[in-house]
Amino acid sequence: MEVNNILKTTDRSDHVSIEIEDEDEVLIAAITEEITCKPSSQCFIYKVPKKYQTERDIETFEPRVVSIGPYHHGKVSLIATEVYKRWYLYDLISERTTRNTTLKDFVKAIRKLEVRAREYYAEPVKLTSNEFVKMMVFDGCFILELLYKYIERGISEDEGDENEDKDDKEGSNNKNDPIFGTTWMIYRLRKDLVLLENQIPFIVLQTLFDLAKDHNGGYFLNELVTIFFQPILPSMRPVTTSSFIKGKHILDLLRSHLLPSSRHMKGGNYPEWEYIRSATELRESGVRFRKKGDLADGLLDITFTKDGVLEIPPFFFGESWNILLPNLIALEQSRCDYTDQITSYFIFFDSLINTEDDVKLLRTQGIMEGLINEDEKVADAINNLFKGAVVDKFYYDGLFTRVNAYCRNWKRKKAKMHKWKVSLQRDYFSTPWSVISVFTVFVVLVLTLTQTIFSILSYSP
Repeated sequence: MEVNNILKTTDRSDHVSIEIEDEDEVLIAAITEEITCKPSSQCFIYKVPKKYQTERDIETFEPRVVSIGPYHHGKVSLIATEVYKRWYLYDLISERTTRNTTLKDFVKAIRKLEVRAREYYAEPVKLTSNEFVKMMVFDGCFILELLYKYIERGISEDEGDENEDKDDKEGSNNKNDPIFGTTWMIYRLRKDLVLLENQIPFIVLQTLFDLAKDHNGGYFLNELVTIFFQPILPSMRPVTTSSFIKGKHILDLLRSHLLPSSRHMKGGNYPEWEYIRSATELRESGVRFRKKGDLADGLLDITFTKDGVLEIPPFFFGESWNILLPNLIALEQSRCDYTDQITSYFIFFDSLINTEDDVKLLRTQGIMEGLINEDEKVADAINNLFKGAVVDKFYYDGLFTRVNAYCRNWKRKKAKMHKWKVSLQRDYFSTPWSVISVFTVFVVLVLTLTQTIFSILSYSP
């Protein structure tokens, strides 16, 4: 009896021990799945934090037509354009490469870059090796073929308008092409391809480009990218490019093109710098506005002269402000080693523009173009461009200081002038008799001066 009880107790203890061990193994497996290493220091492609987004920002930060990279890969609303990637991959391989270059070469080249390419993403990429390489090949070749077709067709600013000089065959190809045969598609694709969350590493694009380089028409990749995105860049002048300008992805490359090329901007530490007043208030304080011409070193080259003129390079307000600029700001906000020059540019205009009158003032001076008769909407858009943006260094700190000092000095001079006018009015024009007396003295002085002049002239030979 006692032996049986001991056996039963031992069996029960072993059973409980086995169950605990099994539960531990399950828990360990679950924890292991959730363990991830911290993002690589090489990551340059981020998701935009939700704290920066509102309901109306969905179009600002999320693609509407095509997904590029892993963050929006497989999204149901974007599946329709996946077939376009297949068609464009076929065109790239069949028309751009030599006979010695095959799809196998593309896959092998991207496979070698897989580890580096994954490190570009701040968020974990939950795709197998084959899935990731396949996505990079499809997405990269789609972008390249899009750039090539855009160059070859010489698309006008009107987006989708067919060139009447092209032969019938070319026109037919345009109509059959799912992208260039649709008026709005290129316009929409530009916006999708500059989104921070919709990027692939530039090393992937460059590798694929090099494999197809025998038929690139003499263009280098940076040039193809700049030409395609020129219509949505805020600068009124064509942005110059070269093979020496580098970027981690397309959005980063466009940012590099917008930064000053030669003159380094010096930043002031937050929160030591002070804001300036709106454009209309500055005008009331003696500040004048002038469009900066060809001497401007890019879009960000804003200066303030000693005689009170704020010189601003002209810009176009459109999708560059509604889509491109917020994503550039999001990029700068994502990495502490990025300079805050684009964010500082935004803060400058957020200070300068408060109402539609401020927009009208800049527009009448030729500084701002686009959206005529939409001044109120433009002011609202700029004031709500990117809420919550912060900077470690503000790159218009010195300019703001000079503007505010000029305004204070101008107000002091105006106050002295007003005081002098009040004193003059009190002492000499306070009563009708004093006005008559001053007028009489003035007339006597004029007559005396006139008589003196005639006397001198009468004695001249």
